[in-house]
Amino acid sequence: MVCPQCGTQNENRSDACSRCKKPLHPDLMRGKIPCNTHANREATTSCALCGTRLCASCAVSMNAIDYCESCAPASAIRESHDDDYEKIAVLNTEQVSLAAFDSRFFAAIVDGGILLAGTGLVVIALWLFTGGHLEFLRSAKEQPIAFYLLRFLVLLAVPLYLFLPVALSGQTVGHKLCGVVVLQPDGHIVTINQALLRTLFQVVSALPFGLGFAWMIWDKEKLTWHDRWSGTRAYEWQDVT
Repeated sequence: MVCPQCGTQNENRSDACSRCKKPLHPDLMRGKIPCNTHANREATTSCALCGTRLCASCAVSMNAIDYCESCAPASAIRESHDDDYEKIAVLNTEQVSLAAFDSRFFAAIVDGGILLAGTGLVVIALWLFTGGHLEFLRSAKEQPIAFYLLRFLVLLAVPLYLFLPVALSGQTVGHKLCGVVVLQPDGHIVTINQALLRTLFQVVSALPFGLGFAWMIWDKEKLTWHDRWSGTRAYEWQDVT
């Protein structure tokens, strides 16, 4: 079943999306039988062979008998219809505000603290592994394995932490605590490509003394560099009622 919010294909019996964790069956479908493919379309028929529930756009007809795409005879009539899902926005962007600088700043502080805490745990683990030495923090001469492993884990963990939560639900831990959500301009969950671009350009925003992050202070649309370049927006989640 296709998630109506992010487009991810899920098991037909799932209640929540495996990617964004949003309910697969919106409130408008309460009390109705959903199509096996489109979670927010009511089933109007079913496959004559396997019994799969189908909406009007999924049914393939032959001699007034409906089939699913898998069971339909090759000569069956296939109506032209969209294979996409009907998108449901996470929020109505016309009714919420773009996230303020202070909300995003404190979210960044929380996320930075989490990453620092994680780095500290890795350092402690490597310190125990090396027998109580911290030479690996500054040089690879004495403890090359610990030296390179620490840097590899940090370089891996930081982009993954910034990428995965936004790609899955639009919120890192800091975003959730500070009431911020990152979405497409129309309120839908960001695509994988947008989340990846956003992560890469966050590095660019941070390099000139954080200028790309601070840019939203005087930007008319309250956008950072990585907002603009990735085509994403940060909204105030607490505005949602």
